[in-house]
Amino acid sequence: MNEEETPIQWIEDIDKIAALISFMYRSVQKHFAKELAPYHIGWGHFSILMSLYRQEGRSQDSLAQSRGFDKTMIAKSILKLEKEGIVYRITDPEDKRIKRLYLTEKGRKLKPEMRKIGFELNSLLLKDFDSDDLPSAIEIVRKIALNAAQL
Repeated sequence: MNEEETPIQWIEDIDKIAALISFMYRSVQKHFAKELAPYHIGWGHFSILMSLYRQEGRSQDSLAQSRGFDKTMIAKSILKLEKEGIVYRITDPEDKRIKRLYLTEKGRKLKPEMRKIGFELNSLLLKDFDSDDLPSAIEIVRKIALNAAQL
């Protein structure tokens, strides 16, 4: 906040940012709910799948950390994916407390469609951005999120 801005203006700016992020989040949730309904999964499941497409064998804890999910939520999401026959868990032979996640054949077959859904969403959300502008936008939102995490 610079000296020319009043605290009220600053609060209004934060409120606008929060409202825009909240609106974007709800819109993305709604879009994913519609697009993923035929697969009986939601946005959180999609996020887990995309992580596993990049690297199978990840632990539940590493997925929770990288995705910003709590351990209970990740466990429930993985259970749902297991029930759908999309992933399976294996106990780590070196540390029995760790469960490693792998894709089933069904999960692997979903990869092209999941990637298409993700790509289409990115295209819709970022269509008005210059590729040069995107890193700055991400950095601004990242800094706000880091500051919010300290609340």
